[in-house]
Amino acid sequence: MKRLLPLLVAWCSLAFAGGEEIYRFTPSDIHFLERFSLQALPPLPPAPDNGVADDPRAAALGHRLFFDTRLSANGQVACASCHQPQKYFTDGLPRSRALGITRRNAPTILGAGHSPWLFWDGRKDSLWSQALGPLQDPGEHGLAPLEVAQLIRRYYRGEFEQVFGDSAGLDRLPKRSGGRLSRRQRAVLNRVLSRVGKSIMAYERRLQLRPARFDRFVAQLQRDSGDRGALATLMTEGEVAGMRLFMGRANCASCHNGPLFTNYEFHNIGAPEPDPAQVDLGRYGGVAALEKDGFTCLSPWSDAGAEDCLEMRFLKKQGPELVGAFKTPTLRNVAHTAPYMQSGQLATLEQVLAHYNNPTPPYYDREQHPSRPHFDILPLGLSEEQMGQVIAFLETLTSPLSEDDPLWRAPE
Repeated sequence: MKRLLPLLVAWCSLAFAGGEEIYRFTPSDIHFLERFSLQALPPLPPAPDNGVADDPRAAALGHRLFFDTRLSANGQVACASCHQPQKYFTDGLPRSRALGITRRNAPTILGAGHSPWLFWDGRKDSLWSQALGPLQDPGEHGLAPLEVAQLIRRYYRGEFEQVFGDSAGLDRLPKRSGGRLSRRQRAVLNRVLSRVGKSIMAYERRLQLRPARFDRFVAQLQRDSGDRGALATLMTEGEVAGMRLFMGRANCASCHNGPLFTNYEFHNIGAPEPDPAQVDLGRYGGVAALEKDGFTCLSPWSDAGAEDCLEMRFLKKQGPELVGAFKTPTLRNVAHTAPYMQSGQLATLEQVLAHYNNPTPPYYDREQHPSRPHFDILPLGLSEEQMGQVIAFLETLTSPLSEDDPLWRAPE
């Protein structure tokens, strides 16, 4: 954020340009916008906790697992049930539906490999650990750990051995559920589970976004910022005005920054409380879950070394800013991934902008909250026209669906 402030100041010099000046950009403006383009997206960060994160064989296995409905108690739920490619790997529901109805909705997995935390509350520190949560959740896939291992042994044994070099002790596990496992069998089971998650992670890391109109607009600015005609074919005056508001007066870029339009951090923006009788503690609850999780970067099932896992080693565990705070979502494809907020409380972008324009302080219940939640936003004071312009800009962040990419559909 400190590196962003000088550029924000420079950008604000043209924040209210209009008419013929709407398409006029200084070198500083262009340099600022370049930071939001997909061209500036860095390579995926290393995954020291997953030794097969970039193994194409693991990705192929993970691809099959991701779309396989057999990995559920009723044989009808797959990862792709809630992360549908045609909906940019979301499901379009306020709260996802699988064996039951989840507490929160399904965020996109596009770009998730760049985030140090997963889920709305950040209760997982890797994509491989995240994949294990829904598999075992009774309201989602509903499988017991041993059932996952039995399915792997039955349907994926050969591929599993090709990726990991051995069967991970699958033959040491009971062929039927029931009975107590020995300590050694529990260790084998955890190793199998971690490898299932690591394979799914290898697949998800390979999913890519295609340039949106905004990215093509920035590329045109880099080629010839004075070609007003070419710029106008990519973004309308209203969309450019919305972009200037987004980056300047509306202050959206303070949290939604970088090529994926997220700072990967947690904020309480006072979104309506989905269930006042059972408040959602957000990051505060996520941190508590991380401390109990047996599949973090620090766990025996991680491939990381002693010098890795800095996020977990320096995990922030206390503070009112954690209470009711949720991860800043990416705004890539946001116009087509409604509804919004962690439980789909807001159905449209118009409702989202109206909330930011005149926000309500966070809900607070002395009996349920550990402390009064911190409030992270201020009223914007935008006109109806200006809010419409910001929404128009958000439309330009929509990437074409990668329907010709085999990773975006079920394997044959």
